[in-house]
Amino acid sequence: MALPLSRDIRAPVEQIFRAMLKSGLLNNSQPVTVASPAEPRIGVRRVLPPYLGEMGYEVRLHLARVEPWLRNGWKILARRPEFYPPGTAIHSAEFFKACDAIMASHNAVGSFGGIYIGPYEFGEIDLKPRFKDAHGEISVSLTDIDKVFRQAIVEIALRNLFLEWLDHDGRPLTDWDRDTLSFQNATLGNTEYRLAESLRPSYRPAAFETPIEPMAPHIGFQVRNVTNGYIQHRNSDLAWMSETARTIGAHLELPVIAYGHQDGCLIPDGFTTTWDEARGADGHLARELGYLKSCRLMLAPDSGWTDLMAWLGVPVLLEMLMLSTVFEGLRDTFEPRIALVDRAMPLGPQVDALLAATHCLPSTDARKSGTAKALFPWEP
Repeated sequence: MALPLSRDIRAPVEQIFRAMLKSGLLNNSQPVTVASPAEPRIGVRRVLPPYLGEMGYEVRLHLARVEPWLRNGWKILARRPEFYPPGTAIHSAEFFKACDAIMASHNAVGSFGGIYIGPYEFGEIDLKPRFKDAHGEISVSLTDIDKVFRQAIVEIALRNLFLEWLDHDGRPLTDWDRDTLSFQNATLGNTEYRLAESLRPSYRPAAFETPIEPMAPHIGFQVRNVTNGYIQHRNSDLAWMSETARTIGAHLELPVIAYGHQDGCLIPDGFTTTWDEARGADGHLARELGYLKSCRLMLAPDSGWTDLMAWLGVPVLLEMLMLSTVFEGLRDTFEPRIALVDRAMPLGPQVDALLAATHCLPSTDARKSGTAKALFPWEP
């Protein structure tokens, strides 16, 4: 019996290997149960482990999912505490330094809404099912377990770090802990997670609602410059972005501001910018959130920056769009205004149409209509 294997099958198959490896690496040592500390190292009880993926999925999926926990007395470790309700997020530089060291030692990154180790597909998977009467057996083989072995090591290390910092006598282990510290939802095959319907938080960031440094109405743009090799093809064209931003500013008779952090963005010369070299990263995100309160339109790269604009209600003109349906999940919950630049057409009418729209996206996801739904829940 031959089985055609889609990408969707890799997630559960690799999870089987991870489970066996973790059992062999950890449980067979018969660890001795010891008492939890009276108080957690983090200094606060009822703290959730951090979201480890990239910013776009933090905005579109994570914030609303964690919100009920925060409303019930929990706090969360966060790299971007400005995104969370005041008083609910904890940023520990020492914890995140330790977390980053674990990830870097095994080439793991925060991507696809969770923890990820490339490449997408590593080793050939083979399934051989045998069924006879009431007996069933499936033989599973993976030709190279290097990636899932590293995943198992990283999961064990991250969970030990979690226990070191957040565990205390009386703290339960929750489903949130398990999901956050697992590779299960980060496999490429799990496309329904990456392209799922988004969940909008019931609030907007405090630094956006009450800017710490108010800014006059303006046009914004961000020049993406990520040095990680496998996504460099999504980096911005500095010259084109700068010229297009100036054209939009002239069309709307508004000043232009360059947004971005020097880690992952280019800070172009000749523009007012949100980046302050003297202050560095300290307070940078809060300052940008305040500026965005008066941003009338953002010329944006194909990145999580656009998801943030959708949350804040800032219209976006996209520089490029690598995957046509990537922002489709935002349509019904965030009702964003996102349009893709048509470089063959005059820019002014495109800007006017975007600003006049109540909400729009560059494309429609075919899975939402017609026979595509008939494929659920079976493999394509």
